[in-house]
Amino acid sequence: MPEALRKRLDAREADKQEQRSRKPNMGGRSRADSRTFDGPQSPEASTDDFEDADGAGLWLPQLESRGRRVSSQPPVYVPEGAEREKRKKARPQSVGMIGAEDDGEKCGRQMFDKNTLRTNHRDLFLMAVRLYREERCRPNPNDGDCSVSLETGQMINVCLRKRPMFEKEEQQRGDYDVLSVMPGSPVPTQVAMHNCLFQADLKTPFVTHLMFTFDRVFDEKASNDEVYRSCASNLVQSCLEGGVGTMFMFGQTGSGKTHTMAAIQELASRDLFAEAEGGEMWLSVQFVELRGNRCFDLLAPGVASTGGRKDARPELRLREQHDGSYAAEGAVDLYPTTPEELCAIMEMAQSRRATSATDANSVSSRSHAVCKLRLLQCEGQLMLVDCAGTERKKDSMYHSKERQQEGAEINASLHALKECIRLLTTQQRVPSHAFRASSLTKILADAFTKGERAKLAVICTASPCATDTEHTISTLRMGMGLGGKGSEQEEKQSLSDLMRKPRLVHPKQWNPDQVFDWLRGVYGGQFQDAADALPSNFTGHMLVRLTENRCVQLCNGNEKRGRRLFDVLHQEIQRVESSRKG
Repeated sequence: MPEALRKRLDAREADKQEQRSRKPNMGGRSRADSRTFDGPQSPEASTDDFEDADGAGLWLPQLESRGRRVSSQPPVYVPEGAEREKRKKARPQSVGMIGAEDDGEKCGRQMFDKNTLRTNHRDLFLMAVRLYREERCRPNPNDGDCSVSLETGQMINVCLRKRPMFEKEEQQRGDYDVLSVMPGSPVPTQVAMHNCLFQADLKTPFVTHLMFTFDRVFDEKASNDEVYRSCASNLVQSCLEGGVGTMFMFGQTGSGKTHTMAAIQELASRDLFAEAEGGEMWLSVQFVELRGNRCFDLLAPGVASTGGRKDARPELRLREQHDGSYAAEGAVDLYPTTPEELCAIMEMAQSRRATSATDANSVSSRSHAVCKLRLLQCEGQLMLVDCAGTERKKDSMYHSKERQQEGAEINASLHALKECIRLLTTQQRVPSHAFRASSLTKILADAFTKGERAKLAVICTASPCATDTEHTISTLRMGMGLGGKGSEQEEKQSLSDLMRKPRLVHPKQWNPDQVFDWLRGVYGGQFQDAADALPSNFTGHMLVRLTENRCVQLCNGNEKRGRRLFDVLHQEIQRVESSRKG
């Protein structure tokens, strides 16, 4: 071999040995061992190459970790807790009311229902309602006698009675009155419901004033006697003349239906017996309750039931008569001889009604009570119906499944009654299929089939509480629809102006009257002598330029009072300036 060629080969081999000597010592490990992870790697080590299987010097750079790691890629060390901190995201800031902090973190978006927002902003909404009443609800000097009776020529009369606020509602729940009775002549016939709401951003409050019209509206000061003379006395007179009079109470649970009906029953008993002839049976009374489509006798003695109750009432069947009306088969008839006996019978029957506690009323009636009075001499008939209270979901949220089913049946029967009255007012007749829809309308069939002999009156009772707004609106709409008075009128009022704080007048802009009023009123009138010592044309611009020595002179040389006047004046200046900056 030529000498020159041998030298070039030796030099090349020396270069290869030198390159091999520069590589990190793998400690004699195999290829599989070289891919094993032994712990943390420094940033420099993360870029090291790994030797190929043939040891020929093929080196691959380590892949950068991006998402899912493949099996051929060595794991990357992550400090403990770093990934958890990376995944942790801050909650969005609240745009509503600021709530309590949770574990030191800022609270997330707070969502409030309508009633919570109404009570949290009670003062703001009360101010809007008060201003509305001052402008619209001024007493009318032409208002007539509140005891005037309704027009007897109408087929149906619908009235509204507003119950008063209870002390526990105002003090414990922070509730307030949002129902206004509008003045009218000769009697009030309109009511305004102030629906206090917020926009979707939970920052912009507004009030929707809804106006409803009835045949007669009673405010919270109306007595039971006024309600009876105006709404029920003409029904009693029609009954005494051989007609059919029907009155029923409608409204939300806890709105005062049973209270009003008890007073009407007592007053009607006196008028019914006013023309009674001694020695003859004058009238008979039946008293039943309707639970769903089942009818029970409240005047019959209690019987043992399958559930073990010994005071359960016997169940009756509603049978259709030849004239199209329905009668409770086997119902007990009692024949009182005095008004006191009739009242005692009705009170006993009322005490036997099914009740259950709800969120709105601790003794909510769970059934419709129907008292049927028949005059035996003139064949007149008077039916007094105390409907079960309609409910919202929150009123019965703690009810059992059976109680919830009762609530659904109550609302269904009231809907059937509404349809019958609507047909009566619009078409002057009610088809038989309409009042066959529920047991309530079956037993009231006489009110829908007797034509001109039948008189019907409805008293809707309404709660004035702001937390009952949605249900009260539903009652008002249904009552207004029954009377055929059209739909409500709506007026929306934004409260942005009421939320703005009034701009304070700077003391240097006061006129002389404001200067003297401030001096005489501040600190309980201690600076009356300083006000008397000033000239009558002393303005606010002069007041703010008073020095401490001049204040001492105005206070008859009393340094302590003079310094106090100077300090109070500058505190007032700072208060006004800080309010303007805010």
